[in-house]
Amino acid sequence: WLPLNVDICEYKKRRRDSLQRLALKSAEQVKSKHRAMTLGPMPPGERRIIHLALANHLDVATHSIGEGEDRKVVILLKRD
Repeated sequence: WLPLNVDICEYKKRRRDSLQRLALKSAEQVKSKHRAMTLGPMPPGERRIIHLALANHLDVATHSIGEGEDRKVVILLKRD
């Protein structure tokens, strides 16, 4: 078996960029409102992009909640 990766019209790149922008925008909302934010259900690969986009953020942290297809990312303020 050989791994096969198909990316039609750079969909995966555009989706990754979109998720990174969503992560940064959501982090700013969490920071300004001082309230945790839960994103909608996502597949594992998309959740990973969110976690990685915010991994080195100074003010927010992320974790996943839920089971199976209902698993979501929660973005919350870091504790001092």
